[in-house]
This record gives sequence, structure tokens and C-alpha cells, in this order.
Amino acid sequence: MAEDLSPAPPRPATPRARDLLTRRLADIVCLPSSQIAPQERWMVADVLDELLRAADVGLRAKVSKRLAQQGEAPRALLRRLAHDEFEVAEPLLRRSQALSDFDMMDIAQGSSALHRLELARRESVSETVAAALAAGGDMDVITALLRNDGARLASQTVEVMVRVAAEHDAIARLLIRRPELRPAQALALFWSVSHDLRRMILDRFAASRQILQDAAEDVFPLAAREAEPDTAVQEALAYIDRRQRDRRAAEVTPYGSLEGLIERASQIGFTEELRAEAAVLANIQRDLLNRMIDDFGGEPLAILAKATGLSRQHLSGLIEGSGRTDAFNRVQQAILVFDTMSVDKAQTVLRYWNWVIARSARGD
Repeated sequence: MAEDLSPAPPRPATPRARDLLTRRLADIVCLPSSQIAPQERWMVADVLDELLRAADVGLRAKVSKRLAQQGEAPRALLRRLAHDEFEVAEPLLRRSQALSDFDMMDIAQGSSALHRLELARRESVSETVAAALAAGGDMDVITALLRNDGARLASQTVEVMVRVAAEHDAIARLLIRRPELRPAQALALFWSVSHDLRRMILDRFAASRQILQDAAEDVFPLAAREAEPDTAVQEALAYIDRRQRDRRAAEVTPYGSLEGLIERASQIGFTEELRAEAAVLANIQRDLLNRMIDDFGGEPLAILAKATGLSRQHLSGLIEGSGRTDAFNRVQQAILVFDTMSVDKAQTVLRYWNWVIARSARGD
């Protein structure tokens, strides 16, 4: 038999050869743009990508660590490594500046909780990436975003977090401190959180309306003389006005005043008739009054009492009339708020709540 002189098939590259070639290609990919053309970088990146598909985790992690420091690294290669096992992806997720918002949003939607958590801890997190991270509802990720001063939160993202915070005081505590939280959002959250968090909300968001009152001082008589009242102006002035009670209602009420009604309620409880009349006298929506009376704490009634000029005694009557068995605790919580809040700030809170309910009733 004739001897087979055909060349032997090439042996597969040893791990050492693959490691060396991978390092060399990574060096080329990481060259600055002044030393390599874009077409050359993409070509080398394609070969490197194929090598990494068959490489072990340790080698992939080494390349990922190199690429994390490069601002001009090939995007396709970066995205694949950023979706890789967390050990491989971690350096890119933490500090790569070459990952775009689109890349990070894709990672947030399709990778593990550890990937999302690392993105939330980046030095800078854009509004769009933060929105994608928060959408998953993961408590650890939301906590990391709220603790990250470099994360920017869009209003819609804050709305998502408000819903989560309503059931988790730890999230609420962080959210209340964020600069993106708006008064309407904070005062909506108020109803769902504990007593100490309620005081935090009031301390920060119960602002004075003095600047509005000064600006609108000469608008009140002008609006009153208009033949066809402007609804939007009337609503705005109602929010700004220093007066809370409905004076015309007080002239015809069978109870003589809001105080007289509360004295009656403390004796027989807040019947449906008394609730309806109290809402009219206090000049607030009936649904808001019901919510304040039925609330687990005394703070809302303290705000109502302060905003309408009631005394401490009548605040106690409000709580007694609510018929709650934990009236003593409600009184203590209420007095704490009543004694530390000004009339103007109490009116600000009350009118925010009333405004939201009125708009909701109209379907705005």
C-alpha cells in the first residue's frame, strides 16, 4: 500500500494559543481611533467574538475587564459580553462608557437581577435606563436607584415608585428624600405610610402659599367682577385663598357653625348627614372628608382642624366623632401635627388633597 503523504489535519488550538490570540485581538480592538480604522476594528472584533463564544468564563471575564475601560470598544461585542454571565458582565455594567442607553435598557429587560442591580449602581443612570430598571418592580433595584445620587428619575418612574412605596416603608423613606418627588406625589403617598413618614412628608411638602397670595392679591377683586367667570382661574384662586371655610354655608347650617356640628358628632358619631354638612362647611370634597374621618391615623383630621381654624378641643371632638376604638392614639398623633403646623401650610396640604379628588371626579 502506498504511503499516505497528504498533510495531516491541523490540530485544534490549545487553550494557551486561544488565550494568546484572544489577548492580541483584544489589544488591537482597544487601540485608540488614531491608530486603527473603524473597518479594521470591526473586522478584528468579529474574529474576537467568534473566539470568545468557545472560550471559558475566565477568559471572557478578562476581555470584558479590558473592554470596560475603553470608550471606543465595538458595540456588538460589548452588548454580548454585557448579557453574559454576571462574572463576565460585571465590569461592563459597572463602568463601561461605551454602553448606550439602548444597550442598558435591553440588559435591564433581558438579564438577571444581578445585572439590573449593577446597572442601578452606576455612577450615572439616565432617566430612560432608570425607567427600564424600575419597571421590573425589583425591591433591591429600586432601592439602589433611590440611594444613587447619580440616578435621574423621570416623573413617570417616580409614579411607579410611589405605588411600590405605598406598600414598603423602606422604599417610601428613600423616595421622600429624592429631589424628583413632587408635592402631589408625596401627598398621595401620605395616606399609605406610617406616622413618622407622614411627618417627613409634611415637613418637606407642606409649603407656605405666601408667594402665590402676594402674586394674586389684586386678581381676586378682578375675577369677582367678571361677568363670565373663568373656571381655571376660579380653581386656582380657590387654592390660593386664605379663607378655608364656606361662609355662606355657615350662615344657614342648622348646627350654627362647623364647631357646633363637631360637638354634635362627638356625641352621636359622624352620621352620613353630618359628614355631608361638615364637607360643605369645611369647603372640601365629601370623598376627602370621608377619607380623613376613616383614616387609621389622626394626622389628616389635625390638618383639617388647623386649616379651618378649629381649636384643640374641637380636634378631639373630630376624632371622637370618627368612632375609632384607637381614639387615644389618634389624638396623640393628631396633636403632634396640630401643634407643629401653621394654618397656611395646613391649608396647602388640605387643598392639594381636595384639588386631586375634584380633578379625579371630573376625569381630568
